[in-house]
Amino acid sequence: MEPKLLTLWQHTRTGKVKISELADLLSLSTKQTTRYLHKWHEEGWLHYKGGTGRGRYSEITWLKDVEAVYEKRVHEVMKDGKIEECARHLLLDWSRDCKLRLVSDFQSRLGYEKDGEDRLIIPRKRPFITTHPLKARDVHSANLVANVYDRLVSVDEHSSVHPALAHSWELNDARLRLYLRKGVKFHDGSPMSAEDVCDCLRKMSQHPFYERMWAPVSAIKARSPYVIDLEFRYPCHYALHLLGIMAASIYKEAGGSLYGTGSFSIVRNDDTKTLLHAFQEYYKERAFLDEIEYVQVPRDFENLYRSSAQSENYETYKVDSDFGFGLIIMNSYRDSDIARDDVRDFLHFQVTKLRQQLREIDARLIPNEQGFLAGISQPYELGEINCPVLRKPLVIQMSEYSRQTAERFREILVRAGCPVELVQVPFADTLDNGINDYGCDIFFHGEVFEMDQKFSFFQFLFGGTSPLQSVLDDCVDMEAWLKRYAMTAVSEWMPLHIEMERFLIETSRAVPLYYSKRSFLFTDDLMDVETRYFGHADFSKLWMKPSF
Repeated sequence: MEPKLLTLWQHTRTGKVKISELADLLSLSTKQTTRYLHKWHEEGWLHYKGGTGRGRYSEITWLKDVEAVYEKRVHEVMKDGKIEECARHLLLDWSRDCKLRLVSDFQSRLGYEKDGEDRLIIPRKRPFITTHPLKARDVHSANLVANVYDRLVSVDEHSSVHPALAHSWELNDARLRLYLRKGVKFHDGSPMSAEDVCDCLRKMSQHPFYERMWAPVSAIKARSPYVIDLEFRYPCHYALHLLGIMAASIYKEAGGSLYGTGSFSIVRNDDTKTLLHAFQEYYKERAFLDEIEYVQVPRDFENLYRSSAQSENYETYKVDSDFGFGLIIMNSYRDSDIARDDVRDFLHFQVTKLRQQLREIDARLIPNEQGFLAGISQPYELGEINCPVLRKPLVIQMSEYSRQTAERFREILVRAGCPVELVQVPFADTLDNGINDYGCDIFFHGEVFEMDQKFSFFQFLFGGTSPLQSVLDDCVDMEAWLKRYAMTAVSEWMPLHIEMERFLIETSRAVPLYYSKRSFLFTDDLMDVETRYFGHADFSKLWMKPSF
């Protein structure tokens, strides 16, 4: 099957055509397009008659229904083809009705391979951006990382710290001493040492997104093969919690590959599929599942986590998870009108109108008229504010995920007399907004809490993964704030959070927009589903209930 032939069928009727327009449609040169047309003419798909002279039209006559022929072939492939091959065919340029038929057939066959292994099959809308713990800032990559790499400690929803790669520790005002488990192995079979751990922690402490949170730490030292010291410049009560976040995962780089110590190892990762195998020498209990298989599917495919034992008839259940909050960040540090209080206050009032339309954009978004701290923040109101005089249009950044919301906000602002420009940035580039703001005044930002709200809000303020860092650096003594947090017990942080939240909202530098929830469907033979790390499932505890 040739994708370009199907695309031509979908968008070109029998009759006169311009080769230049067909070339644009197929993303080819005119010479390449002409070659393809001659080829398809010889294969009997169409009759092609070339035009002569400048500006003359060519002519094509369709001889076969390309989509009908291709659809029949795909249904045949689905009967005995590999999952990734079937999924790849779904990405072609089908008509809506044909796409629905193929997706329905694909769903009915997905994972139906009774080979004796317990396999979880997960639809994947796009390839993973990264598998590196320090670079995993989108939720999909982070979920993969969470199941491949372990951390020294784990932190539960109540902000309590539990042993992981470190079995115990001693914390005082001068240092944190960690005692490592013996016998832990990386996925390549090599033993984990204190030097390996120190190497990872040093890289994290020097990374632009995390170096500020490491400011209280003056040195990272291996005292023995299984003992590590973090020495402090001043007391750091959050040091253990810092070691529980995704970026603090322990890994080993060797021969151009990355190895973790988690319950699953990566054995394949490409544009069509990502495959994880249970790590047989995992230092904890070996995972009950044998494989995790992420399969590339179209964007409109159902988010169904499915076992390999299910046939066409199956029951599902839904698992809901809090997914964080959305906000608008005003880049007040920039040399533009956004630095003015009256401009930001005007925009803040217009956001109240945008909140009222969020449900029309995405039913999963819950308008947030309070603040960033769920269950803690209080509602607030703003009075009508007229549009101030601007030197030039304000620039709003959007990605493919925020396009609809950004366009709706532009409509609101234009009606209020505010000139606006939209700049689209690839989603992967928005993950680096803590370093580069791409010349924009206004950002739509989604903050997904990795751990409990108490520590995650601290990470939001000091983690450096959004333009908020530059905003705060411009108007707040962040070093003094960090010291206040470090010298306060994590359990007593909420007053600090509320004070910082009030400042951000009252100065219209960060404006609450929504809370979000996500739902995940699981086939009913998948047991002990627990959501962790960015609202996704913890695969180490998941198991398949056998049928008899």
